[in-house]
Amino acid sequence: MKKSQIPVIALVVVGILGLFAARFLLGGNEDTWICTDGQWVKHGNPSVPMPQTGCGEVKDSWTQQTFDEAGLSLSLKIPPGMTFRKEIADDAGRIRVASFYVEKGDKNNPTYQLYAVYQPLETVTEKELDRVKTGLSPNSIKETTIDGYKGVEGLVEISGPKNHYLTVVLKDGKSFSVSTYPPVPENKTITDQILATFDFK
Repeated sequence: MKKSQIPVIALVVVGILGLFAARFLLGGNEDTWICTDGQWVKHGNPSVPMPQTGCGEVKDSWTQQTFDEAGLSLSLKIPPGMTFRKEIADDAGRIRVASFYVEKGDKNNPTYQLYAVYQPLETVTEKELDRVKTGLSPNSIKETTIDGYKGVEGLVEISGPKNHYLTVVLKDGKSFSVSTYPPVPENKTITDQILATFDFK
């Protein structure tokens, strides 16, 4: 090897070492969760579970919706590409159940579905939340709030394909529940983002 080649080889080695140092010391963790378009996306092989909240901001492109039925007045925003529809069940003109859906995909087999139910004729107490807890998977139960109203959330595990996440809050002595289906972490994240936009009037 010629002596004139040694400095060139040394320079190449130092350059390669510099690139590796920049990648591993300054480049951040490759095994992590990255927030992309309002959803957590796995990058590499993260050692921690997917975060449940904190991914992205509600974009200006989200659509404003209102729900004003049976004494419940609520505004919310939904992501692009999702549909909003109401369902009202009444007995001789008295609304028994006021509900709405936020969905993506086929109505009979959605890739995402939020189903909200308000029961204006039933007055409930905090004991109702204890009853709700008995139907939730014990390790999934958490206290939560929607627009300042306290409640509980967790995973409902029932036989068949209708497992779902459930959030129930008490609003002025009435039960207001939100179900998320299919119960995958990505859909729970979407629901958390939508719930953050809820504004009870």
